[in-house]
Formats: sequence, structure tokens, C-alpha cells
Amino acid sequence: MARQFSGVRVRVVRVPYWLGAALLLSACAQSAHNQSTTFLERYAELNPTLAHFRECHGFSCAESSSVSLSVKEWQRVAAVFQPHAKDAASERRRISKAVSVMRRLVGTKTGTAVHQWTHKNMDILPNLGDPTQLDCIDEAINTWTYMTMMERARLFRFHRVAQLSNSGNLHDPRNTAVIQERDGDYFAVDPAVVDFNVPPPVIPLESWLKDWPPNLAASEARAQAAR
Repeated sequence: MARQFSGVRVRVVRVPYWLGAALLLSACAQSAHNQSTTFLERYAELNPTLAHFRECHGFSCAESSSVSLSVKEWQRVAAVFQPHAKDAASERRRISKAVSVMRRLVGTKTGTAVHQWTHKNMDILPNLGDPTQLDCIDEAINTWTYMTMMERARLFRFHRVAQLSNSGNLHDPRNTAVIQERDGDYFAVDPAVVDFNVPPPVIPLESWLKDWPPNLAASEARAQAAR
């Protein structure tokens, strides 16, 4: 099946919604930071390139669009990291901004560059079948994809992309992409707590796992204090 958005032909693969919920159970074989590769192995393009990578949308990757970026489009992402960050904290802010740029670029091609009406007060409402909406599984996989492309392009100096992390329970699950400061702390990069076009917060993973809804101002203060 294919759809046409802004002159770009996008292949859409449908995945049963219930499968994402079922996989949440298998994601519970946790590391110390509740990290797992389950969703990445099931849904992600593990070797994303400018010529081909995948965006999940529609909740639990119910739909998957094949996307490509031009060199000129990618230069908009790379420009966020110029000049190079001088420390890890400033690089995390740039990562957040670069993820936001990627969400706009990709969303314009796939139809997801719209108000996320299912995101409300840091909770995610039922989707009701809207393919333009993204839940925490979609956001986690997509953010991992975007940051993996950045890391492989050597745009990071102080961080590496880690496995996804999850928390909550079957009735209120949470998933997030994660970065790790070189030989240091882990941070959740979670667009699911903000609307489209808002740079995602970068939250110390320990706080993300424990505190919900997260106090974003306090998380930023703790991250600064840890420098």
C-alpha cells in the first residue's frame, strides 16, 4: 500500500495494534535501566541511511512509512551541531533540537507533521485509528532512528545512542529513546510528553523511570547540577 504526501511516495506497512501491546510483555526482560531491544528488533530499520529509513506512526507502529532525505535536508540537521558543543549538557540541548528538526522533515513527508491531539497533560489518549498520531512506542523508535543517524554521521562528541527504556505498567506503559553520556549517566529523550514541533525534553533516565508525570524544570536542574 502506498500514499502520496507532498510529492513523496510513501510505502505504508500495517501492523496489528494488539501486537504492539503484546510485545510490551516481552520487553519486560529488563536491564538495570529497564532497557530492551524488543521494539527495535521488531519495528526499526537497524541500519538507517539517508536513502532509506522508517518512521513508525498510528500507535504501536501500526503503520510504517519508508522515508528518505536529501543531502540538503540532512544539512539542516547537521547544522544544529555547528559549532561543536563544548560540553555534554549543551550537546544534549542540540540533540533535542536536531530531533525536532527531523520530526518536521519526516512528518512533512509522511503526514505526521500535525498537532498530536492524543498527547494531553503528558498522557497519551486512545488513538481512534488516526494514522497521523504517534504513541510512546512510535516516538521511541523514531527518535532512536534519528539519533542513530546523527551518531553515525559523527555529530555526537559526548554521547552514544543506547537501547530503548520502558516503565509504567500494561495499563499505562511508557517507552523512550535513550542516550548515554560517554562512560556516564543515561538520559531519556522523550517526544511523547510534548506536542509536535516542540523539542523533546532530555530527562535523566533515573528520573524518567521513577517520576511521572516528570517535572521537566526539576529534571533540567538536576541535569545541570550533575555536570
